[in-house]
Amino acid sequence: MGGKNPERTRLWGRDSDPLAAYAHGYTLTARCRSPGCDNRRELDLARLLERFGPNATLAEVRLHFRCGRCGLHGARIEVRYQGWARGRS
Repeated sequence: MGGKNPERTRLWGRDSDPLAAYAHGYTLTARCRSPGCDNRRELDLARLLERFGPNATLAEVRLHFRCGRCGLHGARIEVRYQGWARGRS
């Protein structure tokens, strides 16, 4: 029965977490930090890894975002854990 249970080692979206840690079972969403703007977008992790590399932290990545609606630089990156059953019907 052994094996590692990924449900126990879940990550919570700290700024110091490397981007590669969210490659499986997570959804990342960039949300504008401006109080009057509710713009958000789901991020394509494969493209982020290609552009920034696997060792880039969430803090380094979020500094490069600019809101398409209000133009504010820097975004809040929200992490949602989907679990290992992601993609199953």
